Amino acid sequence: MDDGSKKRVVIYDANSIIYYCFMHEERIKGRAVIIRVMEYTNKIQSLTERLINSGFEIVTISGVMDEIYKKGIAKIVEEFCNDYRTKDLIGLPERARISDRIKLRLARKTEDKINRLVNKAWFRVVEYKPADKDIERVKSFYESLSDTPKMIEHMKKKRTREPYPSEVDMSLLIYSKEREAPIVTNDSDLIDFRSELEEHDLCYRIIVDP
Repeated sequence: MDDGSKKRVVIYDANSIIYYCFMHEERIKGRAVIIRVMEYTNKIQSLTERLINSGFEIVTISGVMDEIYKKGIAKIVEEFCNDYRTKDLIGLPERARISDRIKLRLARKTEDKINRLVNKAWFRVVEYKPADKDIERVKSFYESLSDTPKMIEHMKKKRTREPYPSEVDMSLLIYSKEREAPIVTNDSDLIDFRSELEEHDLCYRIIVDP
């Protein structure tokens, strides 16, 4: 759990950490190309710089880092490489396939940057596991929305049968409430229900667009 420090804190989710680290230069077809997640990398890097300069500490929980190393890096690289804008950026036709060699290199570079990030003085990983009753409270909130048009649409978009997010995401919400610190995220499980989560005091605050 948190060490009780009174330093001002902002919480990053898995995507925020991956996007922050996902900017690489690759030489493709004889030219240097800067590869990044276009909608988010620049924003999260700019936000991070502002937070550091303002004296904030950026924190995440141990479950987020476990999630990143188990599945997050490979998944974000795969999604990025399948995006038509990526192929346009590096001069490939929309239907062309980005090689597994490039995908592997991007994943390795991203992982290297994440490994360096965890050693930064302004970044901290907190060992944290919420009480079961707190997880059940968050889960019950999401389940209470199961029959609403908003949740039905959300589940359809996410292609899931469960209305609630992963246990890691629910833990982030609980940690945000306990630490009284906002979460930076673009995860639809959180941002689609931002106002409801804040209104029901299930988190401190959610920052959607940095």
